[in-house]
Amino acid sequence: MKATSIYRPIFQLSIFHNYHLNDGEELFSSMGDDKKKEQLAAYNWQDFMNITPTAKTMDMLNGQLMVLKSFSNQLMVAVKVTSDDDRSPYVPLSGEQQLIFKLSFTDPLFDNYTNLERTGALFYFSNKEPLLPESHNFNTIHTTNQEATVTNRYLFDGENKGHLLEFLDQENTISTDGILHIYMQGDHTNKSLIINDGRIKNNLPHFKIHFDNQKTTWKYIHQRDGFETETIKEWPLTRFGFIALDKPSDFNSPPGNLDKYKFPNPSPKQIKFIANKPYSEIFI
Repeated sequence: MKATSIYRPIFQLSIFHNYHLNDGEELFSSMGDDKKKEQLAAYNWQDFMNITPTAKTMDMLNGQLMVLKSFSNQLMVAVKVTSDDDRSPYVPLSGEQQLIFKLSFTDPLFDNYTNLERTGALFYFSNKEPLLPESHNFNTIHTTNQEATVTNRYLFDGENKGHLLEFLDQENTISTDGILHIYMQGDHTNKSLIINDGRIKNNLPHFKIHFDNQKTTWKYIHQRDGFETETIKEWPLTRFGFIALDKPSDFNSPPGNLDKYKFPNPSPKQIKFIANKPYSEIFI
């Protein structure tokens, strides 16, 4: 076998969050390519989470001559290939080999602006269904050609959570919010990294973790003029863009002289749940 320094991607993972990528009511997924590039220019998934390989995975990456690369909107794993065939790993791979990563959220407001109720549950993203002690509904990790966001079907608690945490090194179970678990061969061929003979697939698997943003009823409080009003419907929380509220039909019990007041969009800091309904409080 000839010496080579050629590396080929074996999978990519895009990490999106609608709070950071939507523009007001305009969905990132519905934007044109130019607008998407504009939104992504100010985006970095590492602003709200970390993805860290376990010690065993680091050993595997080194032993299989693989490299892990992080970018502002995705991460990628590449493997050294032979000079004779750029689909053949320099160090052979088998279908049962796996890469395991710890997920942890670093933004304390993540739960406020994310449309999920975790309450201590563990995220688990994988291309292969695990064997678990309790009944569960499992979805394999999304790919970029799926118009879908993360739901509570990716959350596990109770005995299932404890079982999944056994995939991690003991020291990595502390402050763990989730697990990314990628097998060389998954449950579906389109989500496998290699074919049966151990060669890399022609069609590179491109996985996706896409979080949706929280939607809340916006409650405005004007202490000087002594009124409170709230929006008739829930509106999305977004980092960028502006949703204009300027019509009486936008509010329950709108104040008189509505055009006298300005109604800013809320930050994710002030959220209250009343009768299981999320509210954003804005003092004006």
